[in-house]
Amino acid sequence: MSLVSSILSPALATSSDTITIEGGGWGHGVGMSQYGAYGRALPVNQGGGGQTASEILSFYYPTATLQQDANVPDDLRVHIFSGLGANLQTSGPIDIKDSSGTTFATLNSADTLTVEYGLNEFIVLDSNGTDLCIDSSGETIVNHCEQEPISIELNENEPIQTDVISQFTNIGTSGNSYRWGTLTLRKRTFDGGGIYVLLENLPMDKYLYGLAEVPASWPDAALESQAIAGRTYAYQRVVSRRSNASWTVPWDVYSTVNDQHYTGYSNETGAYAPNWQAAVDSTSQSVLLKNQSPITTYYTSSNGGATGAGSYVFCTATNYPCSDISYLPAQKDLFDHIGNPYASWIRTYTKTEIGRWVASSSLGSVGDVTGLTISGALDPFRRTDHADITVFGTNGSVSTKGDNFMSIINSGLSSEGRGKSDQILSTFYFIPNFSLSDNRIHQNYSGLLPSGWTGAEYADEFGSSLATGDFNGDQSSDFITGVPNENIGSVVDAGLIHAVYGGNGGIGVNNSIYQGEGGWPGTPESGDQFGAAMASGDFNGDGYDD
Repeated sequence: MSLVSSILSPALATSSDTITIEGGGWGHGVGMSQYGAYGRALPVNQGGGGQTASEILSFYYPTATLQQDANVPDDLRVHIFSGLGANLQTSGPIDIKDSSGTTFATLNSADTLTVEYGLNEFIVLDSNGTDLCIDSSGETIVNHCEQEPISIELNENEPIQTDVISQFTNIGTSGNSYRWGTLTLRKRTFDGGGIYVLLENLPMDKYLYGLAEVPASWPDAALESQAIAGRTYAYQRVVSRRSNASWTVPWDVYSTVNDQHYTGYSNETGAYAPNWQAAVDSTSQSVLLKNQSPITTYYTSSNGGATGAGSYVFCTATNYPCSDISYLPAQKDLFDHIGNPYASWIRTYTKTEIGRWVASSSLGSVGDVTGLTISGALDPFRRTDHADITVFGTNGSVSTKGDNFMSIINSGLSSEGRGKSDQILSTFYFIPNFSLSDNRIHQNYSGLLPSGWTGAEYADEFGSSLATGDFNGDQSSDFITGVPNENIGSVVDAGLIHAVYGGNGGIGVNNSIYQGEGGWPGTPESGDQFGAAMASGDFNGDGYDD
């Protein structure tokens, strides 16, 4: 007989042709859950927590201090993209400046420019094909674009759209428009040549205006939390990268989720854009500090009901285990599920598919896949980044870590044109089909819970503690199992114990036990987690297991 816990995961797949993976959350799970912040900010009468931005941030980043800091930089450098060239669609008059800051060309109306770099010089062509870098009006021809950078001071009322020509990597955002800071073109210093397109001298709050991380229609406290987290993250990156001799590229942050999703002007339009800008303005210079330095405010779309510890998720395999990061702990998040389409998800793959994807990876082929197991270094809430995932097959087995297994599956799916709806969205996953369904016990099992109670719920931790014995003296084995995160009425995480009695026909009667019920001492209180640990034995010497 086996127990199925909502997050407990000893997992060996069966002879079925498919393997099901269940999980929760989308993203790395560390720091602030954006959906969790939404749930916490939502008014209580709408099912939320009614929390302020300060309360939200103190939960997700404990030990950090929220305060004003006049040293927040106002000269950010943002990488937009790298490519062989760029097309720039202007919307009004512009001045184009050379490396000394001197204007060498002025356009009096909207135009399309094509910028490339070759033969040790920039080429800037207008829509008529004229190279604006070349001045042949005098006795000698002057090339204004032999030195980098070439720049355009942006006007807030006349945004410029930037489109890449032959982008080198997927770390870049093409097609967006910008209206703050200086649009700067620099020589790309890696093999293949080309250019970098950057925004420089970008004020912090103007950068945040273009940060497209959460819907601007969300509650004010959620937007303020995001603004503070985004500001602190950028501040920390500026401080750490500018002081790091090994950081040799000419920007502070990427415009992609490699840092933060920055889309510029496109995020400043729309019916709710003023809400987001108000959140940025009202929190200006507000950041999270520890020892008077900005912390790394990692955040994630959602966490599946529990945050991941930064020291676990971001620890490399060679350095594991890493020292704790006090402001990025693993902790249960009761608000992550509110309004969250990724709170929990189920993915089913054929064994043939998994075998094909594993064979295409560095792990190599195991033949026909026969099963999977999860073991080893799970985090306190069973996140799998450093756990061992073993894939069994007819030709042997291979093992890898949980985060790499997720990457293998998702890479295989992507190569076949399948997207997020089929992918494993986080390392907070388990594999439930490790035994025959008629041998499983779960909280939807008939008669296990009292009438009218909600059945199996994500992260209740059914089965996380267990003890066995003959508790009723009928010579058949019985068991007790804890559900430490079961709510008793409106009391959150009070805890519950199931006593299940065996018999000749299998499972017989059972009792649900909690404090204050049936003569049990105490009263259910939030966070008691009654049933978190179990033991059995004949403690009073009467010949019966207790």
